[in-house]
Amino acid sequence: MTGERAIGVGVGGAGGWQALAWAAEEAERSEGRLVLLHVCAPGSPLLRAREAPAHADVELVDPPLSRAYTSTQSRLGGQRVALRIRGGDPATALVDASAGVRLLVIGAGAGGRTVRRIIRHAHCPVVVVRPDLPARPDGPLAGHVVIGVDGSAAGRAALEFAVAYAAEHRAPLAAVHVAESEHADHYPDGVTPEATAPEALRLLAGETRRWTSRGPAPRIRHAVLHGPVSDALIRAGGGARLLVVGDKRRGAVGRARTGDVPLTVAAGAPCPVTVVPADQQEGVPL
Repeated sequence: MTGERAIGVGVGGAGGWQALAWAAEEAERSEGRLVLLHVCAPGSPLLRAREAPAHADVELVDPPLSRAYTSTQSRLGGQRVALRIRGGDPATALVDASAGVRLLVIGAGAGGRTVRRIIRHAHCPVVVVRPDLPARPDGPLAGHVVIGVDGSAAGRAALEFAVAYAAEHRAPLAAVHVAESEHADHYPDGVTPEATAPEALRLLAGETRRWTSRGPAPRIRHAVLHGPVSDALIRAGGGARLLVVGDKRRGAVGRARTGDVPLTVAAGAPCPVTVVPADQQEGVPL
């Protein structure tokens, strides 16, 4: 997860300060850079600074933003934190900025429209942090990095992200597959033969073999969940450290047929959610 590209975080709006707290902790753990991305209202004096305003100007125009910027610099070091000012539509500004970072962290927003557009069009993985997350609820996969596996290209991109994240944070990893034909959730321990959901377990074994065959092999717990995909993944997020899903970037017809799984999960999961696009693009680092 470390590298030249910084973590970007949208600061302001519903959940923006919680997103900043999550992003600052992530940057601290990975010893990486953090870019605070703030989208100003039309006519804001900060827009005159062309991206990086002086501290004094930020303090005068937006004291909460100034305090957040200063405290983050104190935590990470001034050379590892930057503030970038954008104007215009927040979704468009953050999507454009996503091409220059390795990870974009945002709040869940008030109405969801901005979050929806960012998730659908971002050039990098997007972490959505809700402002009302419960305090680590219990669940069968509590403490795990949970990854939804479905055999698609988007699912494999998400699995690659989840494996790297779990390895960097030394966190346990759980790969889950949702089988709507099942009538209960199954959490095989990897030792006792499991008679239920054999096809789903074979899919999980096949998709994770690339990672478990390496040395030292990561331990990946498997789980087969029942019910609608979004509901099952939200259930799997109870107490999870992070829930990771792939985004197939389907059109309106595909979303109408099966629902917008990434958006629904990001809006309802009781933990931070990372949405990984199958078609990531790179831009100029911020």
